[in-house]
Amino acid sequence: MGHEPNIRLGFEDLPRPSPKPAAPGRWAPERPGDLGGPEEVPWGGAFGTPAPDIGFAIRIVKRRDLPGGNTHRADVEAAVVAVMAARASTIGRAPTVGDVDVAIELLGLSEETAHEFAGIAHDHGRLRALVAAIPRDRLA
Repeated sequence: MGHEPNIRLGFEDLPRPSPKPAAPGRWAPERPGDLGGPEEVPWGGAFGTPAPDIGFAIRIVKRRDLPGGNTHRADVEAAVVAVMAARASTIGRAPTVGDVDVAIELLGLSEETAHEFAGIAHDHGRLRALVAAIPRDRLA
């Protein structure tokens, strides 16, 4: 905005550059729902097993030959994917190809035991109980 020509402006009246904002402060969990670190993430039961890219576990399992053939394929896949997801979340990473073999071992899955998983793909309570029955230290 212009000024009156008969008014003299001193140096102190000239516009000053505004200071740049300071760097943001360090974030700290202050709200009731904030978690302080990965060790505080709820795990198991109704919370499930959060981990990055669980969908990749499904892709890995679809490409593998699993015990039980095609008779209980969907049920065996669901059980293996659930254990892979739980293992990945316990370690804090996405599922890997090696998790399939570990999941098969943890489940005691074989040609003879595949029938024990019949119907588990459609029974989420049973699937959660299966994962919860595996000790967390064995998953890691």
